Amino acid sequence: MIPKIITIDGPSGVGKGTIAIMVADHFGFNYLDSGSLYRSLALALSEENIDIDKDLVDFKKLLAKINIDYRYCKNGEITIFVNNKEYTNKIRNENVAKMASEVAKNSSAREMLEVIQRNHIKSPGLVADGRDMGTKVFTEANIKFFLTASVEKRAERRLNQLKDQGISANLPNLIKELLFRDKADTERAISPLVPAKDALIVDTTNLSVSQVFTKITKEVDKRI
Repeated sequence: MIPKIITIDGPSGVGKGTIAIMVADHFGFNYLDSGSLYRSLALALSEENIDIDKDLVDFKKLLAKINIDYRYCKNGEITIFVNNKEYTNKIRNENVAKMASEVAKNSSAREMLEVIQRNHIKSPGLVADGRDMGTKVFTEANIKFFLTASVEKRAERRLNQLKDQGISANLPNLIKELLFRDKADTERAISPLVPAKDALIVDTTNLSVSQVFTKITKEVDKRI
């Protein structure tokens, strides 16, 4: 049986991760959060004090020896180990997210991480969320989604997430950070953030999580 593939792309704050995990659990599929891989590599570079643009020799050495172990459990838990060091909680902050945007511009990094991503294609299927899942990594996907939302709504969601984690933040700064990341992601030369030509666009601005989930699962049921 050939595994089915569902891709869910979009910018930060549209709810990709939450929805993708729910969809994966609903269909009994595996789940891949591609952003976690970029964050993990970015943090590993930072810890080794490697400048991706200047320290090319050290950067290539790191790529050759790094082992990123990404595991998704059916209870929705994700664990990430880099060279046997747990990174799961370390990568969940805005500084690492910014570093990941820089790593995402590098072709060598993308090629290495793409191999890891494609290794997650396993029966009965895979739900992958990110920024180029449908346009580059899994172009053969059975169904592709691209989630959008206003930057104000995305910042509001991020603010609530941070508050839940006990982290202080303010809405104007979060809006600026999201706009900065949007610009970096959409304007990069390699695999920019754009909807796949055959992707279904879902605007989540005025939809609840359950409404987005229902909308997506209905479309999946029609096609696979």
